[in-house]
Amino acid sequence: MPKPSDLCPLCPAKDHIARWLPHQNALAEIHMQILADMHDQVQSVILQGWAKSTKLAYGTGLLVYHVFCDSRDIPETDRTPTSSALISMFVSALAGSYAGQTIQGYVYRVHAWHTLNSLPWSLHECQINTMLKGAVKLAPPSVKQILREPITKEMIEVIRTCLQKGDPLDTAFFTCLTMVFYSTACIGEFTLKKLNAFNPQLHIMPAQVCNNTDHNGFHTKVFALPSTKANPKGKEVNWAKQNGTSDPSEAFEQHMQLNNPPITGPLFAYKHRAAHRPLTRQAFISRLKRLLKWQVSSQYTAMASESEPH
Repeated sequence: MPKPSDLCPLCPAKDHIARWLPHQNALAEIHMQILADMHDQVQSVILQGWAKSTKLAYGTGLLVYHVFCDSRDIPETDRTPTSSALISMFVSALAGSYAGQTIQGYVYRVHAWHTLNSLPWSLHECQINTMLKGAVKLAPPSVKQILREPITKEMIEVIRTCLQKGDPLDTAFFTCLTMVFYSTACIGEFTLKKLNAFNPQLHIMPAQVCNNTDHNGFHTKVFALPSTKANPKGKEVNWAKQNGTSDPSEAFEQHMQLNNPPITGPLFAYKHRAAHRPLTRQAFISRLKRLLKWQVSSQYTAMASESEPH
């Protein structure tokens, strides 16, 4: 945590970007350029442009920046507007301990804080960008993500054989899997973060699903997502019937018949005891990981069996 300061009050990370303030010396010149009664309005409009998850990420990066400045006894008067020298030291201190992309994100979040407070961002961009590239190369192996094989149609077909037919959760899971695969959508656009997080303004419902036929007679199932992180006003995704056991059309029909999710509830709600339970992102990811791990293990077992002498 940063040292106690009136400029950085104790608050949730998602509120850091809005409630943590630059030194008054940095704001004095800005207040001369923007009328005092308009400054809060300017900030309010900027904040509306960021999603809640974005503000949380920004707040975390800002925390790291202030902790670094405290550790180097950087006065609050020198933290804003920041300088090339200070950001260079910040990057250097993190390089070798964090992933390069993480460090880049922290710098960007300090930039966002400057933007919110109408502060200038005048850095030696070439130097900073070069240092960020160096930070990528210096990242320790423990923070580097291993490249993985993409999920394929064949994998999905194998996964289906591992699921229990007629099980409400397995049915909802498999339908969601085929959904995001064939519509190239994000998992978070069809699942909930928490069991009690359903919001009809954010999450898709059965009432927002329809059939469409184009002028060539091709049929598609259309899903009107009410809101996404990239498109707050929502977007439409769709898929068409496919050959094979990974067909999203068949999976969707089975889900609707078996689970019969409430028309104004989460699309991927499944029957659980005497009620419906929404499919969460955590439940989906955990199930997928277990099934993929089992699939890889089975493949190795089969390969080992084939290689044994007869």
